[in-house]
Amino acid sequence: MSDLKKLKKSVVIDICHTQSLNGLDPIEIEEDTEGALYQVDKNTYILAYDSLVNGRKVTTTVKIGNDTMSLVKIGDVHSRQSFSANQWLASQFFYGGSSIVCRNFTKKLDYALTPSGGLIDVLYELWSGDTHLGYFNLEFFIR
Repeated sequence: MSDLKKLKKSVVIDICHTQSLNGLDPIEIEEDTEGALYQVDKNTYILAYDSLVNGRKVTTTVKIGNDTMSLVKIGDVHSRQSFSANQWLASQFFYGGSSIVCRNFTKKLDYALTPSGGLIDVLYELWSGDTHLGYFNLEFFIR
């Protein structure tokens, strides 16, 4: 763990999350928050931050490297999602003792990260069984 602490940097994160749920107008959520960027090895980074959603704290951890991204959120609704361009992967959501397992198709996963910051951009579709739930775009600008 001591090596990980040496590679930690406090950062400001601009987050833009766009949701286009089937049959509804698109929703764009923007927020700025402070967090930490860790460089685990030459190709792997972890971004961690807290935000408020409906007045409640949500802790988010993003791990990215080797053309994959995992996103874990801990709050009233816990979620675990994995992304890799042109791949189907699982998305799990936990709420009130129940869980929902969905699948996502990652249309785009672009990132450019250095120990100083960078950006992450992921565009994906979310499905529950044969039901298409919508399109989602998540962008992180890290400085």
